[in-house]
Amino acid sequence: MTITESDLREILSQESDDGLHRGVTVADVDRRVRRIKRRRLGALGGTVAAGLAAALAFTLPAGGAAPAPDDLWTGVMAQPSPVMPTVSRPVGDLMIGPDIAKQEYKKAGTREEFRVVTGRVPVSVQVMCSGPLRRLLVWIDGGAPQQQFCGRRSDGTVLAASWEDKTGKNAEHIVSAAVLPGELDPGMTFKELARSDKFFEGWERQLAEAKEFPLQWSVTVRELVYPVCRDNVHQVDPATGRVVVLRCTEDGKDHESRGTTG
Repeated sequence: MTITESDLREILSQESDDGLHRGVTVADVDRRVRRIKRRRLGALGGTVAAGLAAALAFTLPAGGAAPAPDDLWTGVMAQPSPVMPTVSRPVGDLMIGPDIAKQEYKKAGTREEFRVVTGRVPVSVQVMCSGPLRRLLVWIDGGAPQQQFCGRRSDGTVLAASWEDKTGKNAEHIVSAAVLPGELDPGMTFKELARSDKFFEGWERQLAEAKEFPLQWSVTVRELVYPVCRDNVHQVDPATGRVVVLRCTEDGKDHESRGTTG
């Protein structure tokens, strides 16, 4: 997705205003750009609707015109009122919740690993580094490593690596991470960082030959939680575009009834 300068300024402004300072990931940028564009499209739709209403106002028959047939609105009035689907949890993205585990390190250049019992809840893993922009490898439950970045850019933006498991199927995870030696140009744009392959060529050899170097960095595992549920709140489901209504339940299960439009 194309990221305009206007989009990026809004993202960074939101990040600096929320007071969390948890770092901006490439995934954050993509997700927030999509939200911005959806919001702008919604505003545009409202403007178009207003324009159509104004146009209709100017094209209605003037006084003295032939009256409309008696049954003009019959078809419209006979339509059944739409019944909104009911859900028991707020729709949309999960939110960062309490910490489950955190490991802090004072040296980098080697692969660090730890096992964390999460319970069957959705979790988020975030890796943050102090100092300049650096390359980072992250392994979750084995497999190929994710190639990411951490550290501070020249504009003050703090990049953090992140990974999310929204399924909550696994009761524990094995988390591994390694910060590679060498600093990157802190002035690189997100577009340049997106071409990450060129920065990680030969990482296996670099990691094998690396010597420990001083660096403050950390790996944090957090629970992902749903926003607080409030009865009778209407929301737009971003997956379907439909309006849904919340009915909070203690067991967290969706209600069996599902409304349909006529």
